Amino acid sequence: MQALLDAISRDYLVLLIPPISAFVGWFTNVLAVKMMFYPTEFVGWRPLLGWQGLVPANAQKLGKFSTRLITTKLMRLEELFESFSPESFTGELQPVVEQITGEVEAEVRQRAPMMWENLAPEVQEQVRDMIRAEVRATLALVLEDLKRDINQVVDLEEVVTKAILDDKTLVTQLFLEVGAKEFKFIERSGAYFGFLFGLVQLAIWLVYPAWWILPLAGFFVGYATNWLALKLIFEPAEPRRLGPFVLQGLFHKRQHEVAERFAELVSAKLLNPENIVETIQSSTKSDFVSGIVNRQLDALFDRYAAHPMAAMLLPDAEREALRAQIQSRVAEEMPKPGGFLHTFAGRAIDIRGELMARMKQLDPKSFEGVLRPAFQQDEWKLIVAGAALGLLAGVLQLMYLFEDALKSVA
Repeated sequence: MQALLDAISRDYLVLLIPPISAFVGWFTNVLAVKMMFYPTEFVGWRPLLGWQGLVPANAQKLGKFSTRLITTKLMRLEELFESFSPESFTGELQPVVEQITGEVEAEVRQRAPMMWENLAPEVQEQVRDMIRAEVRATLALVLEDLKRDINQVVDLEEVVTKAILDDKTLVTQLFLEVGAKEFKFIERSGAYFGFLFGLVQLAIWLVYPAWWILPLAGFFVGYATNWLALKLIFEPAEPRRLGPFVLQGLFHKRQHEVAERFAELVSAKLLNPENIVETIQSSTKSDFVSGIVNRQLDALFDRYAAHPMAAMLLPDAEREALRAQIQSRVAEEMPKPGGFLHTFAGRAIDIRGELMARMKQLDPKSFEGVLRPAFQQDEWKLIVAGAALGLLAGVLQLMYLFEDALKSVA
């Protein structure tokens, strides 16, 4: 012990080894986190020199991991729509019902103005009520068809993939926000572990101050702090008791908290009504949905043709023109905010609530898949980069603080 104190008294700079090691551990871990997400676009000269954040570089692949988790473990559409009631949901569509009713009335007024004006006000109201009831019934039939063929209407993977391709920052934002506490732990743990390793490094240096000790220790600190931090986030998956302590991976401890944030982000940024409707409209699914709507509208007009009051108001030629006009207007209004398709996508199921509830019940291995892919994607590059920076820090430390060790080699 006295020998160690004497060695310290001869060169107080050796006391800087633990704090420098802590800084190296902290800096390499901070850099590792930054390298995961930034820059969003490749910077440098392909293919040999440059960098792009691992997450944005693999945004589509990582998005598919998340989508696979959602579609296989959390949100099978046919299961979610089992309890969906078309009749009950028509109450959510009252603005759409009134809009279509008003458009039909306006077309009738335009095509048969004298006939309409000659109707008594109470008869006009009866016509409106009849149209309103038929529109509501038709929408319920459309909803029933959509429920039955929901997998033909909405492809969750397609929705997520399109959203990610349109905005690469979405995946970065998803992982950053869901794993915010884990990334902060990685940064801070680098300093803690680095300081502890630095104490060991100090003891070795005092006993054996060889020139290669500091560079080798720097390499080890940069490597070990990154590797250890990643391990502690996910392992052990299940709680394990060690004496008075209960050990569990940090991410697994936060399962309920993560579930809430993940569900909030996915429902707001990826599976929102705008993205769902846009994906439907930009694919062949738009024709499928239009086919369902037009089929039910045709059935509605066929029922009108058999109704004495409708036959009295409009001759056959005008009725066919009205059919084409209403179908055209419905197709135009359907995807707009507040329209039929937008309302259906936003309110038919509670995406946020369903995601949250089911995610809280996930087994540890499946739950790990929420964040783990972000680390597994070329994580060796982050660890090696940390080791290289640690080695460089060790060399600089040797050159500027302990140059006597180099002189002894010379």
